[in-house]
Amino acid sequence: MSGFLTLEQQYIHELNRGSYRAFDALYTLYARRLYAFALKMTKSPADAREIVQDTFVRLWQNRENVLPEESFQAYLFTIARNAIFNKMRSLINSPVFVDYIDYMNEAAVSEDTTTSTLEFDEFRRKLEAAKKSLSDTQLKVFELSKEWALSHAEIAGRLNLSEQTVKNQLSIALKILRKKLSDSAGMFALFFL
Repeated sequence: MSGFLTLEQQYIHELNRGSYRAFDALYTLYARRLYAFALKMTKSPADAREIVQDTFVRLWQNRENVLPEESFQAYLFTIARNAIFNKMRSLINSPVFVDYIDYMNEAAVSEDTTTSTLEFDEFRRKLEAAKKSLSDTQLKVFELSKEWALSHAEIAGRLNLSEQTVKNQLSIALKILRKKLSDSAGMFALFFL
């Protein structure tokens, strides 16, 4: 393995030490891609901007835990995906969303929105049921990784496990859930790959 660090890894090392310059450089490298991803998922420019902002706020808050040797892009997009997931969950549970659905029904335009919402609700129900088939360790590792966007190192520290055990347990959990949710492969891929 080469002893040289990529520019991104150098930025991450600097970010670990609290460098605003490195944070700004990483923002410049990834903000547009994150925005495009969030816009594709939310269909809302305002929500997409908020997702990007939330993602980078979380990055800054966790800057000391970002590992230069792991995929930074995957880490960042996992944070964004979870922010999108949380946004969708809050929208679905909000009275404003219910009013919006009622309005769209009256305008006879809501079929796609309602279908998407129902599919998402059904996926969440299936996911919660499927998670019951995981062991306690698999469940904790899965939730910390995929729902809270913690790194393997952070999870290992919290659960007093080795990073390799975390990776193994996450891999097993994903295989179990993928099998249980095979009829919802699209939603599974969106949220957990």
